[in-house]
Amino acid sequence: MKTVRFMLRINRSADTNRNMKDLKNRAERHLMKLDDRMAPLVPRATPSLPLYLRERFSVFSSRVFGRNWIFAIENDGWDAGTPTEYRQHWQQLKQATGEDCVAIVLSRIPAIARNRMIGLGVPFLIPETQIFLPESITLLTETFTPLASGCGKPLSPTAQVLVLLQVLKAGLENLSAKELSERLELSRSSISNATSELEQANLCETSRKGKEQRIHFNRSAAALWETALPLLRSPVSRTLFIKWTNPIEGLKGAGITALAHRSQIAEDPVSTFALTERSIRQGLENGKLTACMDRYEANAAVEAWRYNPALLAGGPDVDPLSLFLSLRNSPDERVQAELDDMMRGLTWR
Repeated sequence: MKTVRFMLRINRSADTNRNMKDLKNRAERHLMKLDDRMAPLVPRATPSLPLYLRERFSVFSSRVFGRNWIFAIENDGWDAGTPTEYRQHWQQLKQATGEDCVAIVLSRIPAIARNRMIGLGVPFLIPETQIFLPESITLLTETFTPLASGCGKPLSPTAQVLVLLQVLKAGLENLSAKELSERLELSRSSISNATSELEQANLCETSRKGKEQRIHFNRSAAALWETALPLLRSPVSRTLFIKWTNPIEGLKGAGITALAHRSQIAEDPVSTFALTERSIRQGLENGKLTACMDRYEANAAVEAWRYNPALLAGGPDVDPLSLFLSLRNSPDERVQAELDDMMRGLTWR
């Protein structure tokens, strides 16, 4: 009986090893199709990696897309982890290898988990179908249209506003650069540049009617959001703790303050608001805002946004998509759980 059990363990180990090698070979072929100068995957020693992660992942390295990448291939027989768990594994792999470019290789991943992985910024590879290496390439072929080369570069603030506005409210279809400029109170040159960005990233199409170039979105709101997500970044450039006697005009609730209004999470004692960098600078210059050294001296926190939060907000708080982008890298599990609930509760137009 003991001999039978021993042989079963050997057989399972052999099967696991074969499945891992198959996944490794598939990943290598996928990458070589995208970069014919790629070096073969070679094993990478990770003695400082916790034992359970060494059992879960086989770690390889290669130079691909002009960078040194680490690929952690999940061995067969493990239950699929949550996106948050994979993020923790990814962080530990980065620490153990001392490399910034680390990706997790999986045999499959559900769409909702894939979107969450992208939201958390965790690089991954599903051979033959999907690759999310934000420093190098993003190609999501299951339900997404491939993005143009250079897609690792985030969209400009104006281009991001156009995407989010179309997702949230629609109504941009067939508008000209002049009409968009008047509606958003942005320069025609910035609108034209943003439209070119979106077209290059395959997020919109344009047509010319007379002298005017018009914009067209060929995806539903949900599909546009998912396709653009790898190119979207937090609207927040910095956060300041400030004192004020009276709030200044144009404030929108942001951060944990806005999330608390949309979820069950407790509101922070120091409320957070969003303003443009220009409005903050003016407030500091005219004395309406006074900068503080830390939160204990302050009666508010102000986020400096790369675009005007009022362009997208439909109430006293910032819009939910910008809110998600501003908090998606929060290490707080409660914040991540509430963000998940908020996003699932959105009604896509």
